[in-house]
Amino acid sequence: MERRAGRPQGRPRGSTAEANALAEFLLGVTGGMTVRELAEAYHVSKTLWGEYRSGQKIIPLELLRRLVHDRTPDERTRRTRLETAGHLHTAALGATPQPPPQPPPEPPPAAGPVLPVASGGQPPRRPARRSLLFGGVAGVAGVVVLAVLAALVAWRLPGAPGDPAGGVVTAPPRSGSGVFSVGPGGRGVFRWDGGDRWTKIGDAARRLWSGPAGLFATGMDGRLYVYGGRPGVWSPIGDPGADVAVSGSHVYRLAADRQSVHVWDGQGASWTWIGGPATRLHGGARGLFAIAPGTGWIWSYQGVPARWDFAGLEGASFAVAGENLYGLTPDRGAVNRWPGEPGRPWPHAAGPAGELYGGAAGLFSTDPQGARLRVLPEAGPGGEVPAWQDIGPAGAETRVGGQAVYVLSADRTEILRRLRDTGAWQRIGGPAETLTVWEDPGPA
Repeated sequence: MERRAGRPQGRPRGSTAEANALAEFLLGVTGGMTVRELAEAYHVSKTLWGEYRSGQKIIPLELLRRLVHDRTPDERTRRTRLETAGHLHTAALGATPQPPPQPPPEPPPAAGPVLPVASGGQPPRRPARRSLLFGGVAGVAGVVVLAVLAALVAWRLPGAPGDPAGGVVTAPPRSGSGVFSVGPGGRGVFRWDGGDRWTKIGDAARRLWSGPAGLFATGMDGRLYVYGGRPGVWSPIGDPGADVAVSGSHVYRLAADRQSVHVWDGQGASWTWIGGPATRLHGGARGLFAIAPGTGWIWSYQGVPARWDFAGLEGASFAVAGENLYGLTPDRGAVNRWPGEPGRPWPHAAGPAGELYGGAAGLFSTDPQGARLRVLPEAGPGGEVPAWQDIGPAGAETRVGGQAVYVLSADRTEILRRLRDTGAWQRIGGPAETLTVWEDPGPA
């Protein structure tokens, strides 16, 4: 007879943030087990297990270590998790109730629940609701930002070392469309002005990110910069780390060692720790998502440091398109859509694909061979699953805005734009090394 699942565990209700952090770690380690199963396995009452996992009581360290040992078959992961468990337990015992302390500028020791891997791309029976760590299954989306910077030779940046007059520059959100590119070899940062007209706004850059939070670029010196809204005006805001993502009015950075995630405070080089570790970040209109190391599961950031909800299992590619998060199954045989709630299966959205790209203009993908670019039409009145529509050759890069999709050709000699409404392609520039796009989702 099939055993009925126990009642879902609620969110931690401890008297301190440290107690809640330990409870969330415990939830991750025991993911998929009911309090009845835990009571039978460890000879501790169901009531106590409920209090341990809610943060109302601190689990004994010896029991915590035994649990981590039993639930972590991999020796290397077990050592790391045992160390993490010790730190979290010490912090929970020494914490003073109310008011909870503010998140530290640097993250606590790397840790977090590593949940059991499920097969077939289906969500686990009872994933950890919130966690200091992330797991992974889908998603990124198009957001907005004003793009680019550079460690330059010809011009000095306000706020750069040795410039006493330099001040902190913050980039205000903008309306309308924005397409930004970096010239071949990183030489020159350019803003598209319509037609085939481009304005140079920076001397050099390696990568660009854009969204409502502004335009950001990795300079040739390896630092991250924000664009000040006028050609030549850029300010350093810190090191770029391993990954950067923009979601709404915030820009996020994954540390170089991938052990922590931070959000920019909006001025200078001040960043606030919000979680970690992770392997990659995805940002968009649906929010910020992070992929967990080891499992590849995806987690959704809830806007508060250390608060992440399980979203889904591992995927080959993820994209945020409008208010939806999509994931490509590990075998690339199907695309599924996140239902927006922990533990619910992802409904089927589309057939096989190579890579996913998303934004306000919709969901796009390459074919499984990576040669053609496709768009996913909206579902018909009967709710039937639409089929991918071929729209042209794939390129070196694809960026999705609110009004159009942009493709940097495979040889990087052309930047092409396809309008969402008309389906017409237009050459707007090139050559380029890389590009980023921010567009309002209004009518073209």
